[in-house]
Amino acid sequence: MNFELTKQCPLHCPQCYVADLHDDRELPLGLAKFRLNDAVRSGITHVNLSGGETLAYSHLEELIAECARLKLTSAIALSGAYVTRERLISIINAGVTMIFVSLNGSTEEINRRTRDGFSLALRTLELLRELQFAETYINWVMHESNADDLPGMLELAREFHVKAIVIMAFKPDSAHELVDYPTRDQLLKTAQFVKAHGDSEPRLLVETCFSQLRAVIGHGFFINQNRGIDRGCGAGRNSINVDIAGRFTPCRHLDLPEDFQSVTEYWTHSKILSALRAVEDRIDAPCSECKYLQGCLPCAAINVKLRQKIAFGMPDCPLENS
Repeated sequence: MNFELTKQCPLHCPQCYVADLHDDRELPLGLAKFRLNDAVRSGITHVNLSGGETLAYSHLEELIAECARLKLTSAIALSGAYVTRERLISIINAGVTMIFVSLNGSTEEINRRTRDGFSLALRTLELLRELQFAETYINWVMHESNADDLPGMLELAREFHVKAIVIMAFKPDSAHELVDYPTRDQLLKTAQFVKAHGDSEPRLLVETCFSQLRAVIGHGFFINQNRGIDRGCGAGRNSINVDIAGRFTPCRHLDLPEDFQSVTEYWTHSKILSALRAVEDRIDAPCSECKYLQGCLPCAAINVKLRQKIAFGMPDCPLENS
């Protein structure tokens, strides 16, 4: 379960999907705790605390401590904004399980094409290394403009003793546009690099909703090994989101809120989740003819934001001629 705690952030990243970074609303602490306790009763084991900028949330440490009390693993993503040594110590002492630092390039020139705050992110990684926080990760969103920089990112991750780089799919931005998406050749090249790297440290992990890359990595002569629940988009399949009003949505990139009292009610009675789970019943070309079909389930937010419909596939998919 992802919790959208705040929309506030002082940075201005070109890739950002949040429409209003000055929206001062935030998820009320009491409601957040209610949702956490309900999550435990519903069998959820992992919670992601996100923004906006997560550190802008007024009650972050208290919410992390509640996760620890409930024996939920908790993860937070940081851009580097508002980070100090003292704040990191406070978060770690509260019991956070994993910290993800958002960084899209090994140099400022590459990073600024899609993200803001390069020096802030590096300072955060430096502090986490000094604090010897073992569960430090980098979130790297792959674009056409930074796809060739993965080897450089790997060297940077080694320098800061990062446990893994999470390779993430670019979602539609705040204008609901999807420019700078990686090309087919870049996906194939990156897949080969990831496979050659294997299980070496730092690990290279591909998020489930980057289904095109996972499908290429898993492609074999007889069968695509990217199967099962982690095959692709997990919205309403293996994860859900709580927005700043406490409403349920399929994921933080799908602004399709519904009001339900509990996770169980939402999971079993949501019409939107039912529609997301039924997309594979209606597969159109070019997806229906793609050799990666059995190992690919693209991000649902792309169709919803670009075509205003819940559907299988991705407009202008770089793999469509495969």
